[in-house]
Amino acid sequence: MKKILLFLLAISSTFSIYGAKKEKFFAYRSFWPETAAMRQFAEAGIDLYAVMPSNSYNTLGEPYCKFPPFWLGNDTYLWSVVDEQFDIVLRHNPKAKFICMIDINSPIWLFRRVDRIYGCGGDSYREVSNSLCTKEWREPTEKMVREYVKHMEERYGDKIFAYMIAGGGTSEWYCSAKGIANYPKAKEWAKWLKERNLPDWDIPHMRKIHSPEFEKTYFNPETQADVINYGRFIEETVSNGADYFSKIVRDIVGNKKQVGYFCGFIPKLTCGKLDNRMTFSSQIADFVGDPGGYDNRDIGAGGGMVAAVKSVQIRGKHWFQEIDHRTHTYNGDLTPYKKVGGIHASGAKNQKESDAMLKREFSLAAIMQNSLWCFDMWGGIFKTPETMEVVKKSYEIWNAHKDDNLPMRAEIALISDPDSGYYSRFLQINSIKKSLYSIGAPFDHIFFEDIDKVDFSKYKMVIFPHSFEITQKKKELLDKYVFKDNKTVITMLGFGLTDGKNIDTTRTEKLVGIPYKTQKITKRKMDGWTSIYAEKPWTFNKVALNEIARDAGVHIYTENPLPVYANEKLVAVHVKDGGKKTISLPKKVKRVKELYTNKVVAENTDKFEYEFKTPDTALFELE
Repeated sequence: MKKILLFLLAISSTFSIYGAKKEKFFAYRSFWPETAAMRQFAEAGIDLYAVMPSNSYNTLGEPYCKFPPFWLGNDTYLWSVVDEQFDIVLRHNPKAKFICMIDINSPIWLFRRVDRIYGCGGDSYREVSNSLCTKEWREPTEKMVREYVKHMEERYGDKIFAYMIAGGGTSEWYCSAKGIANYPKAKEWAKWLKERNLPDWDIPHMRKIHSPEFEKTYFNPETQADVINYGRFIEETVSNGADYFSKIVRDIVGNKKQVGYFCGFIPKLTCGKLDNRMTFSSQIADFVGDPGGYDNRDIGAGGGMVAAVKSVQIRGKHWFQEIDHRTHTYNGDLTPYKKVGGIHASGAKNQKESDAMLKREFSLAAIMQNSLWCFDMWGGIFKTPETMEVVKKSYEIWNAHKDDNLPMRAEIALISDPDSGYYSRFLQINSIKKSLYSIGAPFDHIFFEDIDKVDFSKYKMVIFPHSFEITQKKKELLDKYVFKDNKTVITMLGFGLTDGKNIDTTRTEKLVGIPYKTQKITKRKMDGWTSIYAEKPWTFNKVALNEIARDAGVHIYTENPLPVYANEKLVAVHVKDGGKKTISLPKKVKRVKELYTNKVVAENTDKFEYEFKTPDTALFELE
């Protein structure tokens, strides 16, 4: 019965609930009208462009686009400003199709008007949870979205591939309101509590939501239940708001166009729209996606994504992967006075590094059969002919494999637990994810609640990076699917400290056989499984995880820890330092072909050597 269910889930991942086939996409996007890049992508055979006419300002205080605002009042829309942003693409590629992004963030006139009434809630970029609760913000914004979609369908209907509602921080639905709330939001909070038979708490103030009581790390459910539940309220408010505006689009276009969401990051309590389970389960969405993790982009690192993509696929969506990695030609000069720094400045230093970095991300997209767009940010990323050759070849490879319908060849499962995220102020998964991407074997990233929705028997190693909360229901899932079959289970950070009612440090040892405060990686043989625990997540670096995985019987593709992605047909390996390296395959194959060079590198073998450049990414096709 379970195999039948899994088969049906695989089929459903190709079709929308509205009946339309979910065609995957490979697109180009930039904040600015990069006309030369538009032509280059057209010459490479890529005709899909994402465009976001905007009325708002980015995190650096600069306008999102080079064009003036088009939304000037309740009923005042300068459609000529919108049209020019699409027409300029058509002038450089008459065959262009569009992913139409609708920026619902507040123009300054609406921002000021709402704030004059309530003190806050007008700035949806910073505090979208307040805006969504505020009638004076919602009503004009709803009307703008309806008029926008009607206009686009009338003028460009046959050219629109998909729509995306973009709201909140960085257009990705973040909410940074934290303890700031206006009166409409306070009313919605009171209503939310009443519906759940919870006490009539005030909205937690800023100092409280920054002050976890237990060891200054975890919120105590006995004394800080208001803070924990306030985090859940924010997530539901923003997720419901994203769905509400997307439904406006869906009601107009029906199943003729895809509707997508820009979101997917891992949850922490003090930011809204990071628990994406509701959006991943949306009956409206066809696809969701986000940028790759900013902390894992260096040459030699594993790249990859931050979201639990396996859980997206389980829910019948396709994932879109934003490739916005900074090549050596990236433009960071927004104005003569403002240059982009920090995470937005790091990237490749020369053409070789640009090639290796981009091939790493494109190879992952081909292996996972993700949709993607190449995000040119403020221009220059895809500037050189050499870079465009990588893009063109990657598009050919992606096109050949996008419908393979093959899962990652993963024997490792990384389990995210959004519910546990509400107990901590901090992101508790990044260091593990970063290490795991570089151990020489692929992995699946899954929500805790989806453990019973996949064939869990294939996983030999399971990692729980931030499961502070283990309820009775979760314990039953662990006993039925995880704590068995000689699996190796890695836990950390006070695994199971709370059952949702109180905190008890002895629970960790009761669950995994190792005390809560254990600092070194410690191993215990349990009844039918192996427990490995250390309190701090950074203890599990790539070398340690590689050794544990080998001991667990996981197939490791490379002799030393390296970034590896793989399904049954494709294997990608990324290196910082080149030279001859041995690749071990899970089984013997007739032929191995490197797809970027089109060279056959081995035949009739399960092990071969390959000479890598410095740096390099190779994508092998197995026959």
